[in-house]
Parts: sequence; C-alpha cells; structure tokens
Amino acid sequence: MEDNALPTFLAILTGVVLMVIMAVFIVTIVIVHRQRQIKNRHRIQLLKADYENTILNAEKEMREQTLLFVSQELHDNIGQLLSLAKLVLNNPDGSGLYEGKKLINQIIREVRSLSRSINKDYLNALKFEDFLTDELGKIEKSGFCKTAFEKTSDYFDRLEGDKKLVVIRMVQECLNNAMKHASPKLISIHLVEEGGIPTLLIRDDGVGFDTANASSGLGIKNLKSRIKAINGQVEVVSASNEGTQIKIQLEESIEANDDN
Repeated sequence: MEDNALPTFLAILTGVVLMVIMAVFIVTIVIVHRQRQIKNRHRIQLLKADYENTILNAEKEMREQTLLFVSQELHDNIGQLLSLAKLVLNNPDGSGLYEGKKLINQIIREVRSLSRSINKDYLNALKFEDFLTDELGKIEKSGFCKTAFEKTSDYFDRLEGDKKLVVIRMVQECLNNAMKHASPKLISIHLVEEGGIPTLLIRDDGVGFDTANASSGLGIKNLKSRIKAINGQVEVVSASNEGTQIKIQLEESIEANDDN
C-alpha cells in the first residue's frame, strides 16, 4: 500500500500544481486582455477628441475666412457699385436711369451670392466642383494670377458632412499658402484617380521651398493633422524655383465606394 501511495500522491500533487499554473495563466490572460481593452478605449477616445477638435477648428477657420471675404467684398465690390449707382442716378438730366437700374440689379446678385457664401446649408448642398471653380474664380477676379481646373473623377462631388468640410478647408488653406508665399503665375487644381484612389492635386508654378526645412507657417503639419482625422493622406512635393504640388488622397477606393 505504501508503495502505491507515493505515486498517487505525486500524481495528485502534479495535477494540483498544473491546475494552479493553468489558473494563474488564465488570470494573467484576462488581466492583459482587460488592460488592452482599457488602452484601446483610451486610444479611441483620444482619436475621437482629435477628430472633433479638427472639425471644430475647420468650422471656425472657415467662418473667419468667409467673414473676411464678405468684408472685402462689401468694401471693394458692393461698396464701389453702390457709389457708382449713386453717381449715375444723381445725374440731373435723368439719362443714367437705365444704367442705374442695371447697377442695382448687379448689386442684388452680388448680395445674394454673399448670403449664400455664409450659409452652411448652402455649403453642404454645394457641389465640390462648384466650390473649387468658385475659389479659383475669386483668385482670377482679384488679378493675382491665372488659374486652371481639370476633372477626370467625380468622386469628390459625393463628399458629405464633416469629411467634405475638412477637405474644403484644406483646399482653402493650400490656396491661401500659395497666394501668401509662392508668388505664382498659375495655380491649378486637378481631380483625378491614382490606382483607383480619389486624388486631389493642387499645383502652383511659384518659388517653391525646401520641404526638409519647411516653416511651420506653411501649415504642412496642420494639413497632415486634418487629413489624418478623415483617414486620408497628404503629400507635399516642392523645391526652390520649381513650384509646389500638394496631393490629397482619401483612403477609400472608388470601386469600393461605387459598390456601396
């Protein structure tokens, strides 16, 4: 009996030890899993906060830019038209009545255009292509430089909501940077596909810059932060006296989008 007791005891002891090890292993796995869940939850909260902050900043900056544009239009365009209409209508022989009516009709159109530009619902309903041609038109109208627009993909016209808002703000920022820093003769925008990926190209033939020593004032870091919030990529290619190209891509294939 004693000879059989020792192996039995050892077998029981081994089983107990294995059960303890298994229990410790399971508890460790559960603890690690929970820690990962907590970290993932925290990471998701940070990403959500960063996304919301990006959207809020885009909305705020667009309002500020719109108000600046409205202020300039009121002063430089509508103000001058009103002054001219006043002079024409004050003509003592009444010969300017017809021209005065034409000027007033033009002023009405300009005011309506301004009211649309500060209406967020109008922006949401505005086709992306129309927005781009309008922005380029403002640049040409100012006499700053020539502009060009090319479209071989209609993907961007399907943009909606916050994603559309962020891309619009990025375009405005790129155009503003070109006007402030590049001294170009031509600014062009292209809507294309690259390997089935919707791509927006903004180019200028200005002075360019060394991207390795790019100033923070050029907003490259800001562009990357914005595009990250909507799961996209931005690439800036430039060199001194060779102009600048900014490539904005959304990480969504056109084919997959069409299937949906």
